[in-house]
Amino acid sequence: MRAGESLLEEDDTWSSNPLFLTNREAALSDLGQRQVVEACRYLKREGIDVTQGRYSLAASCADTADIVVEQLKLGRDRVVPEFTYLDGRGVGAWDFASLNKTQEAVWAMDVDEAGISGRGGRPPENDDGTPAETLGEQVTRLQNCISLLETLYTGDTILLIFPDGTGPALLSCCIGGIPLSRVHEFNYDSGEIRYDINYDSINALAAEPPSQDYLDIIQRGREELAELRRNPDALRNKKDLKFEEEQEKERLVLEARQLEDAKRNQEERIRQEHGGDKREEEEKRKVEERQRSGGEDGGPVNPAVVAFAAIAGGAGVAMSGSGGDDESPVGVSTADNESTAEEMDISPVAVNGNSRQPEEDEVTRLGVSGVVNGMLTNGDMEDSSENMTATGGTAFNEEEYMADVQVEDAMESFEIEDYDEAWLGSITDILEETEVDANK
Repeated sequence: MRAGESLLEEDDTWSSNPLFLTNREAALSDLGQRQVVEACRYLKREGIDVTQGRYSLAASCADTADIVVEQLKLGRDRVVPEFTYLDGRGVGAWDFASLNKTQEAVWAMDVDEAGISGRGGRPPENDDGTPAETLGEQVTRLQNCISLLETLYTGDTILLIFPDGTGPALLSCCIGGIPLSRVHEFNYDSGEIRYDINYDSINALAAEPPSQDYLDIIQRGREELAELRRNPDALRNKKDLKFEEEQEKERLVLEARQLEDAKRNQEERIRQEHGGDKREEEEKRKVEERQRSGGEDGGPVNPAVVAFAAIAGGAGVAMSGSGGDDESPVGVSTADNESTAEEMDISPVAVNGNSRQPEEDEVTRLGVSGVVNGMLTNGDMEDSSENMTATGGTAFNEEEYMADVQVEDAMESFEIEDYDEAWLGSITDILEETEVDANK
């Protein structure tokens, strides 16, 4: 029996290296499994009772043996591996080449060169350890296998499972005495099984003329053989081709990844450049808006600054009115002072600087000196005082003192309600002037 179709045969690959036979890439294909199941059904229909079994170590043969054991209900100890005698023929440098093309060339070589004993027709040598064998060398292994079986078993029906179709055909030729050059006329197909092989049955097959398909194969094989010998590199090892294909795929994937990275980097660079341009445009727009609104100096005035300016302004008026003993306290005529006093509802005496002793409750309620002193001595006025010289600082202290006295006298001369209204009016005037300057 020949094992079912393997995955390598399905892939059109001829593998004959003994070291590679156990690889799972040489296991049964789905079609091969169905072929083996059908062969077991044939044995059941024919009533053939298999009692012993031997199979090659090739992966396809091991899978076939498992199916046979299951289908025929045999004990596992009755179907055992045969380590070397059932191995297929090594094809040397043609190993792992295209099965269809190489097999036809080998068949043609055997027909034309093998001879009766199969001593001729050797494939080219290989440097990877794959044997380059003739049909005669494979026959030697088969003879050893038959000798062993005759010693171990007597009266048993033995099922031999081969990894290729040439091994069982060679055994048939040996039994029937058929020239080995005709061995491929008896070649087995994948999953094929033959029963009761003997001298008569083999010679009956040999008496039939070869089929036209077989003759066509031999003719094509001669042409393929001539081409292989003329150009040994024309038939490439499929392992090498597969490796080169995988290398090419990896190279393409790497190039695609590099192109993708370059594209992503380019997009990121463009995005950053556009982002910088946008930031520059935004900054430019902000500068233009500040310029249109008067810039930093002409922009809107902080309310806190306005309030402080109002208080400081009031203090400045009082200070300017106490320049010395020979001058008018407020630097204006008495008539103007009286007019201003009437508008602000302030006593003329207070405006002219004529002091009087304030009542204790008024001083307590007003606390003007403390307010003015606080404003004149807070952190906002320190920058100006630090820039003054020693002489100027002394004069400023005297003016500050006089301002305190004048403000106290002025504030004591009118009611608190009038003071609030006058103060609010001063702040309003300052705000209006500030807005006019900002609009300009």
